Amino acid sequence: MAWPLHSEPAVAAGPGDAEIRIGNTMPYSGPASAYGVIGKVVAAYFDKVNAEGGINGRRIKFISYDDGYNPAKTLELTRKLVEEDDVRFIFASLGTNTSAAAQPYLNAKKIPQLFVASGASMWDKPREFPWSMGFLPGYQSESHIYAQYLLENHPKSKIAVLYQDDGFGKDHLKGLKDGLGGKIPIVAEAPYKVTDASIEAQIAKLKASGADVFMQFTTPKFAVMAIRRLAELGWKPVHFLTSVSESYSAVIHPAGPQNAKGILSAGYRLEGEDAAGAGEAVFSEWAAFMQRYAPSISRSNGQAVFGYLGARTMVEVLKKCGDDLSRENIMKQARSLKGLQIPMMIPGIVMNTSASDHAPIEQMRMMRFTGEHWQHFGPVRSGIDPGTVSESFKSIFRYGTAKRDLANQVNANTVSLVTGSFGSTYAQIGADLASVLDNGTSLRMLPVMGRGSVQAVADILLLKGIDAGIVRKDTLAYLERKDFANDIRNQFVYVAKMFNEEMHVLAPRSIASMKDLDGKTVVVDLPDSSTFVTAINVFERLGIRPHLVYMEPRLALDMLRKGEVDAIVAIEGKPLTWLGQVADRNLHLVPVEYAENLQEDYLPSKLSAADYPNLVPEGGHVDTIAAEALLAAYNWAPNTDRYRRLQLLVDQLFTGIERLQKPPFHPKWKEFAVRAQVAGWTRFRAAQEWLDRNMPPTAAVSQASGAVAAAGASPRENDALYKQFLEWRAARARAGR
Repeated sequence: MAWPLHSEPAVAAGPGDAEIRIGNTMPYSGPASAYGVIGKVVAAYFDKVNAEGGINGRRIKFISYDDGYNPAKTLELTRKLVEEDDVRFIFASLGTNTSAAAQPYLNAKKIPQLFVASGASMWDKPREFPWSMGFLPGYQSESHIYAQYLLENHPKSKIAVLYQDDGFGKDHLKGLKDGLGGKIPIVAEAPYKVTDASIEAQIAKLKASGADVFMQFTTPKFAVMAIRRLAELGWKPVHFLTSVSESYSAVIHPAGPQNAKGILSAGYRLEGEDAAGAGEAVFSEWAAFMQRYAPSISRSNGQAVFGYLGARTMVEVLKKCGDDLSRENIMKQARSLKGLQIPMMIPGIVMNTSASDHAPIEQMRMMRFTGEHWQHFGPVRSGIDPGTVSESFKSIFRYGTAKRDLANQVNANTVSLVTGSFGSTYAQIGADLASVLDNGTSLRMLPVMGRGSVQAVADILLLKGIDAGIVRKDTLAYLERKDFANDIRNQFVYVAKMFNEEMHVLAPRSIASMKDLDGKTVVVDLPDSSTFVTAINVFERLGIRPHLVYMEPRLALDMLRKGEVDAIVAIEGKPLTWLGQVADRNLHLVPVEYAENLQEDYLPSKLSAADYPNLVPEGGHVDTIAAEALLAAYNWAPNTDRYRRLQLLVDQLFTGIERLQKPPFHPKWKEFAVRAQVAGWTRFRAAQEWLDRNMPPTAAVSQASGAVAAAGASPRENDALYKQFLEWRAARARAGR
């Protein structure tokens, strides 16, 4: 082992060099010394790799220094590793604050900082720190899982939290609060510092709060203290222990197994003695490695398993690098993990990374200490609920709608409409409305660039200047299912159904059906977008669980061609300009079956050669589904000024639709169905009154419109019906009625 090793300077590994130099800092001493086992096991595994011939003919030189869990020391030693020891990259350094001290330096020098032994959110910020990547499940993600469990099993509880007063503890606390969404109260919080000699005062405060749930976001030393103290006080709340402190040998044994019985946690790795969970082959390999290369370290030490997983993952990355050991390629391969299952991880948990996702592990499974060992139970859970990705999204629906100050409205007849991103169908529709409906001081349409359906809901609720927006039909159902909003359907109304938006799934030809996307890496646009919501709905209903990448579809084309992602989903009105320009024989549009459980919220549709001549053979088509886009607004009371403005919009839009349905306006206007009813939504009162007042009263027209609405008539049929109405109204006007 190279711990702790001082080496003479050497040339960093290049294509022709015989070794790969890897740097590391680890707290072999100090308040977090229990984690020093990780560095020892990593070194032992690299010794094993070297004994078996190395990686692509190169030996690993692992240089690990003791930083004593001191951030200043970590930075000093990291500089030494880079500038004197000439390491290729830094790997598996432990600690949030310690590793954070070196993060700016390493990123400035473009040196990979890989698989940091920390779950802090700062390791999953590829835009700010493209050369850093974590390894542990994110602390916030882990706490989201605890929140899920509490909401399901203890919804009427009261929570007390003990947390380490640094990035580790604060990330956990934030994740818990975000996951709970205010639905279960946190009645007491008590921080401690890593230099504290005791936490008795904190425990006393938390017990006095009357809480019946105790969450401790602590490192091993303080976890032992807390477990012992609760036993001494006879306090027996529902007790949660963070995964970084679930080690039997480092925490449970010194705290007393009898004191830890019943404690809950969440795990992603197996215990070192869990032969049944690992399986005979996996366990035999693990046990043989430990016996030969790390005999002095207990297999029951969870940190040993962690070191083993990290080292094996790093070896997988280096193997993928082949002969190109440039720092750029090492980083590229680290961010290209797809469905990687490492032995000694809980079955069903896999690693995925991408250019926009530097969090390899995002799944965990709940477990309970039986008094003898940890026992897993329940399903593998994801700590990343897609709906929680957006900070604004969470805050909006936690705290309800914003107060609207109407006194400061200056432009009485200006209607602001939130649309979509630049170049989107929504944005073009908004521009068309402004062109046709602007009528001097009587009505001014003001389109506002948005980010799709989800953000439109948020903007309509919160932004003072937004009157209406284009919202997809399935958005409210999504919000209700995810429990982000109460009474959302009474707050939102629709003016009219506007058009259908087709689901486009672009992938290599090896992806023949939607089921082939299970476990694959799929781009689903940004977290506030309408594509994001519909994609999540469809995947969940079809039982497909892909790894999601959040970026604009048109920006992901190069990644798809390089194999860095497996598919791109875009749900917009056809034809999409950027997709129509794709001419790659290796790519195609994946068919989307109109399954029974999709039929409540979606319509069947087709993508033809006329839409995408480079992707669909002449005369052929690809089956898909379509989502319905609505013109939506807040449900203002009739006596308000905002209601009056929307009434102006209704009058001008419904009477001006015929002009919008002609060139040069977007062809989707031909699908505008003024009479179509939208299941699960309430029509805006002024719109319904306009229809009751202006649509033909004759039985023929009335019956026809009812039949169209009931049968879900095609856009062409709706268009014909509306033209019939327009002709009737013109004749009525000529007769002077």
